[in-house]
Amino acid sequence: MDKPGRMKTFLLSLIGQSWAYDSVEDVAEVIGMNAFDAHEGRVATHRRGAASLTDALALQPGLVDLHDEMNDTWHYLTALKARADALGCASLADNLENAASGVRDVLQQVAGAAEATVPQPSAPARQ
Repeated sequence: MDKPGRMKTFLLSLIGQSWAYDSVEDVAEVIGMNAFDAHEGRVATHRRGAASLTDALALQPGLVDLHDEMNDTWHYLTALKARADALGCASLADNLENAASGVRDVLQQVAGAAEATVPQPSAPARQ
């Protein structure tokens, strides 16, 4: 796989271009590297951060931020899907639509989790 270094990536970005791979294997390899090469460090960072939270309400800001980031991801996927449709790339458009649908489902779950962090009033003791 011919992957550009940081300098080449930077220079390409200066002229509004980016790197694209020529084979499915190269795309799968770079996705795997991006997902797993930094995996250990990411997991440790997230676990340390989560371990410092003291109650359910403390989870709320992170969940709200995550929802916002995922909402942006959903909009990006739907924009890419529309462009793939316009370019006549039906299979790509279908994949992007499925990805956006999955993100929409996760958005609903994250919103529910964020809402669940709100403390519920205590029920009065029965006498």
